[in-house]
Amino acid sequence: MARPRNMELYGTVKREAYRQLLSRGYQETTYQSIASGCGVTRVAVQNYFPSKLDLALAFFDDLLSALHRAILDEGIHQENEFDFMYCIGQGFFAFLLKDEGSRRLLLDLTSSRELTSQILLFEYRWGEDFITEQRTVSQEKFQNDTIVSMGGFYELLYRCLKDDKPFDLAVHLGRVVRTIMHDYGYGYEEAKAFVAAHAMIEDEKSRVVQVVSEGL
Repeated sequence: MARPRNMELYGTVKREAYRQLLSRGYQETTYQSIASGCGVTRVAVQNYFPSKLDLALAFFDDLLSALHRAILDEGIHQENEFDFMYCIGQGFFAFLLKDEGSRRLLLDLTSSRELTSQILLFEYRWGEDFITEQRTVSQEKFQNDTIVSMGGFYELLYRCLKDDKPFDLAVHLGRVVRTIMHDYGYGYEEAKAFVAAHAMIEDEKSRVVQVVSEGL
């Protein structure tokens, strides 16, 4: 997205849009509700976010950036890129599972195959850019492995949200990280041990979620 000309208005629209996503969910957040919350026209909101998907992905991008900064500032788990990525992922979903509004956002997004596929592509590209180590498999295999693994993760997450069941974030996200590590040359047992040793404790997740909640 090109840099907005009116940064003050853009900031106002973005804050209100994010507030509504996290309190009302994706389906109940509309261009008109955002416009009414900002005191601007619907067209003004669409100038910054041409589609609701653009809005959701902008929010995810800002959330990942905020988590990156928070984990750096808190000095949590920075052994290597996989450790850092795993912690950002745990913080990302811990933030989105923290209350009824954010859980509704996740449920809305994961209940749509089209939306989930777009989110998976966004997360694949983010992860590909984040890790600088050399892969041992082709880009096509890495993309397929990552999307299949994350697709299963999101399907299970959707079912748990829909049925209001507990979701073991560290375990299920850990499987995704192990898949990624395997494509970078790590053996199964090595990746399994690494992930088990780098799950964030509740205090660490709570600190990161609190910092991000105050600054996002």
